[in-house]
Amino acid sequence: MKEILKQSSWLFTAQLLTRIISFFYTIYLARILGVSEFGLLTVALAYFSIISSVSDLGFNRFLIREIARGKIKIQELIWNIAMLRLTLTSVLFAVFSIFLYILDPDKMRVSLILLATLAILPQSIALTFDAVFVGLRKLQFSAISLLLSGLATVAIGIFLVSRGLGPTGAINAIIFGQLVYVLVLFFFFLKHEGVTLQSIKLPILKQTITGSLPYGLLGIMGLLYFKVDAIILSYFRGSFETGIYGAAYRFLEAATFIPYAFFASLFPVLAKAHDLSPASVKQLYFKSLKIMALLGFILAAAYFFILPQVIYIFLPDYLLSVGAIKILAFSIPFMFLHTPAVAVLFSTDKYLKKVLLFSAVILGFNIVVNLIFIPRYGFLAASWITVISEALSFIVFFLFTQFQILQRKHQ
Repeated sequence: MKEILKQSSWLFTAQLLTRIISFFYTIYLARILGVSEFGLLTVALAYFSIISSVSDLGFNRFLIREIARGKIKIQELIWNIAMLRLTLTSVLFAVFSIFLYILDPDKMRVSLILLATLAILPQSIALTFDAVFVGLRKLQFSAISLLLSGLATVAIGIFLVSRGLGPTGAINAIIFGQLVYVLVLFFFFLKHEGVTLQSIKLPILKQTITGSLPYGLLGIMGLLYFKVDAIILSYFRGSFETGIYGAAYRFLEAATFIPYAFFASLFPVLAKAHDLSPASVKQLYFKSLKIMALLGFILAAAYFFILPQVIYIFLPDYLLSVGAIKILAFSIPFMFLHTPAVAVLFSTDKYLKKVLLFSAVILGFNIVVNLIFIPRYGFLAASWITVISEALSFIVFFLFTQFQILQRKHQ
């Protein structure tokens, strides 16, 4: 656990600094852009996240798991995965562009969405290199790259938006930040692992796709789960309500850096523990659960009591978002408590089919309920549905992990 906390401290520190900067950057964007343009930016970023997850197709988690288990040649796999991701991302972008232009009548929204999805090209390569360092448990390189990317995005974003480029400037800044991300990670990879170009091999591509697909499906469902409410809100209630909800939700997303950093450190350790020391899986799980519970309740309290005061002072045009903020605060403990179970389940392929089934059911519930209630009740409905879905997800995966996995390992 000490090693996990040590490694997670790198990402935690980088994400903390990045999220603090991002916190004030979000306030800046919300003030300068106004509610409706901020709503357009929100839906563009929602699409960016979903398409990014589709283009990833689980390659990162597969790569991290295999590196942690020490069963692959890094140089051979990384170049095959990089080429596979670039090809998949390019095809996906082309197909998505055609369908979006045909189906979405709002051409301004279409242009922003397509511009945002361009950032996926450099991001896909960056995440491939990042997976190597996570798998090797050298998270200091991931942390430095993430921080520099975040700083570059904010600096360029402020420069472009201040010159009247609006949400287009903010999205161009994301593209620039992703280019910085990939260049810094490639530098670290070149320095610490070296570069040996490898030929593309069909057996490796087949192994990668087969091993990654379950993680890819889970990743896509996870992003849909988190982003579908903003998209539904945009089409049914317009950019203004999307901007109000987006302001509340952007601050909620800022809180996820803690479970993300912890998961990134815990995941490779558990991947190895499943093979070498099954008994330690249970021990790691319950220690992690206690840590996440404590942090989750502290952050939920801060989100509930402190963030509304920030809105009152800095974002008076977004006062309606205070109601959403106070509702969404109740989802934070469930998000944190969910992390250890996800790490246990994702770190082995034994339970992926059941995890896929549970995730599909929860996602289906989330989409159906959002489609029923958002058209009538708007962003407040989206907020309550987020809380209910997080609670449901935690209960399902906690019970499954407890009774179907940990008790069997203990027997």
